[in-house]
Amino acid sequence: MRIPTLLFSLLLLTIVSTSTAIPPDPPMGYRWVLQEEFSDEFNGNKLDTKKWNDYYPGWEGRSPARFEKSAVSVSNGNLAIKSGVLDKPKGRYTIFGGAVTSKSHDAHFGYYECRAKASKIAMSTTFWMSNGKVPFLPTDSNDDQYSQELDIQEAVGGGTVYDKFRKGMNSNTHYRYIKSGARRETFISKGAGTTLNSEVSDEYHTYAAWWKNAEEVFFYADNRFFESVKISKEISETPFDRPMHINMVTETYNWQPAPSNEDLLNDDINTAYYDWVRSYKLVPVNEEYDHPKTEVTIFPNEVSLDHVDHSIFGSESLNFNYQFSCNENCLLRFSIIEGKEKVLQTKEVNAFFGLGKNDIKIHLNFKPEKEKSYKLTAELIAIESDKTVDVVTFDVSR
Repeated sequence: MRIPTLLFSLLLLTIVSTSTAIPPDPPMGYRWVLQEEFSDEFNGNKLDTKKWNDYYPGWEGRSPARFEKSAVSVSNGNLAIKSGVLDKPKGRYTIFGGAVTSKSHDAHFGYYECRAKASKIAMSTTFWMSNGKVPFLPTDSNDDQYSQELDIQEAVGGGTVYDKFRKGMNSNTHYRYIKSGARRETFISKGAGTTLNSEVSDEYHTYAAWWKNAEEVFFYADNRFFESVKISKEISETPFDRPMHINMVTETYNWQPAPSNEDLLNDDINTAYYDWVRSYKLVPVNEEYDHPKTEVTIFPNEVSLDHVDHSIFGSESLNFNYQFSCNENCLLRFSIIEGKEKVLQTKEVNAFFGLGKNDIKIHLNFKPEKEKSYKLTAELIAIESDKTVDVVTFDVSR
């Protein structure tokens, strides 16, 4: 449960156990909701072709590794991308990896994360976003073009010449610009990185990025924020303004040797696994949103209070912030209680599916008496079952 900065005690504990990750705190007045078209638990026995391609449109891969559809499979709760040796060379390609890309190209500002375990060979295990070249300005007199790339994680689990790709999360932002008539593109990059508590191929890690706006990205490793990047505005004031698509790719790089055939044929180390990918966007906290039925608990049913007025004496209202996490549509009931159980006043607000944060003011319809004690409770009620799933309390008579 998220710990508020003010002390509170639990009156009822019915929290759903979960080992899943959730996004960082949303801005005040907003909540995170799941974007179904960019989210998948991979709990079936085949790739969901309504959401994903098992190839990279317009790109066969970087030699010597070609993207092969046969490399992609779904089983045991994972998307698996297996690398190997081609039976017969195909032009400059002698080995293979694989690519899974989102059908939708509309992934925009939001929080994007995956839980993955890298292969232990000299090929990448990646999670990134990109789009294609478009005109820099929508005018007939300007033929300049640009595209964006947001690398959330680039890992190489074995045989890498740079330890950071084996031991850490490696992120980057690329603004790719081609001036009219130029032979080469201008490649403007700024990256971030951190060391993980184990190697990328030893266990699953969670990799995430909060694409906040057209010029800033925050990066998270294993649910921990580690660095933000301000994207260069050398060419554009809004360099990362366009939607992108999501990619999960295993490939070879031109800055290190390709894996050996022995490693590629070793099924114990030649496969990258993605446990899940989840994507979220911000909506106003009270806006209804047609959320999907989730296979697992994404948002545990929890509520917390923060910045509560320490005392209601001498005031005509009670002001505070609240935060909730709901895996179903809920109702929040705030109550001001005198003594142990006398309810003097209540106020109810919606707590829709997602992770939300808001402030609230309750105008008092009674005059507090200093010889009495008062407390504020926040009760989270699941609408469908009409059951209380969490309650917190705060003493407001101090």
